[in-house]
Amino acid sequence: MSREEAQGVIKAVLDVLTRSYETARAFACAVHKASYPGRDLMELAFEDLCSRFDLYLRRLQSQGDRQRGLIILDESAHETTLQEMARNFRTLGTQWRVIRNLADTPLFVDSRASRVVQLADHIAYAVFRRYNAHDAQYFDIVAPKIDSADGVIHGLAHKQTVDSNCMCIACLSRRSS
Repeated sequence: MSREEAQGVIKAVLDVLTRSYETARAFACAVHKASYPGRDLMELAFEDLCSRFDLYLRRLQSQGDRQRGLIILDESAHETTLQEMARNFRTLGTQWRVIRNLADTPLFVDSRASRVVQLADHIAYAVFRRYNAHDAQYFDIVAPKIDSADGVIHGLAHKQTVDSNCMCIACLSRRSS
């Protein structure tokens, strides 16, 4: 497959999200590694994502929609840790608040057997390319589906401590709100 063909395949996969249900939302967390020395970056991102997803579900509840959320992840060496963290979020809370809207602990599946997890992998790649390689061609496809409300992009976090004037859409939307 040529480079252009491979890029076309990635874009076609990401377009599945764009063409999906009007209510479909994406969540992502980009972490600048050097900003958090000694921290487990997977745990940092997972806490952030769980909190953002819970906030989204809280907003739905305030509009009368009482559905609860389910987090499905690719199989990982972090499975036990992340399940324990999710249980603690429901009882002890995150650094922000107790998570009340997850229906169960995260489920882990083999991404080769789940098209939804494969789509999530592509979304993660799009975010990675945007923040690591400054290549927004994939990110721009999924950006409209990232959770937002009242002019603030809630579904995307850019965790970094090096640039207080970062101009990415996540940082910019929080500064302008």
